[in-house]
Amino acid sequence: MSTPTHWKRILVPTDFSEDSLTAVREARKLQQLTQAEVVLVYVTEPPFEGLRIQTGDLHREIKTSAAKRMQALATEYFPGRTRVTTLVEEGRAGEVICDLARTRGVDAIIIASHGITAMKHFLLGSVAEKVVRHAPCSVLVVR
Repeated sequence: MSTPTHWKRILVPTDFSEDSLTAVREARKLQQLTQAEVVLVYVTEPPFEGLRIQTGDLHREIKTSAAKRMQALATEYFPGRTRVTTLVEEGRAGEVICDLARTRGVDAIIIASHGITAMKHFLLGSVAEKVVRHAPCSVLVVR
């Protein structure tokens, strides 16, 4: 098992909530100690294209806005750092986060115990719970 001092690439999901920013701050602290690459990711739900409801245009606006917010987040929390990547991905958050961990070869995921979701689970938020159960790497859950 790897330890935080050996992590070279860290994935940090965010939904811009104060709770998820706690995970970003923890990643910043670890990066200062280890010089690890930090990959910040925001996951959007896929657009809905039903009989009378189409959300494609709204979805494109959300993705554009999220990309700008991710860049601002990286600039604010990792000023002058070159080892920070921002991503805006589409899909179910837990699945996307675990898939990114696999495809990007991350050593760890730092995730908040709860995000913006309205329904809280007993100990962990639903996304954090799925990530802990299915991630191919170490997961650090922060309160």
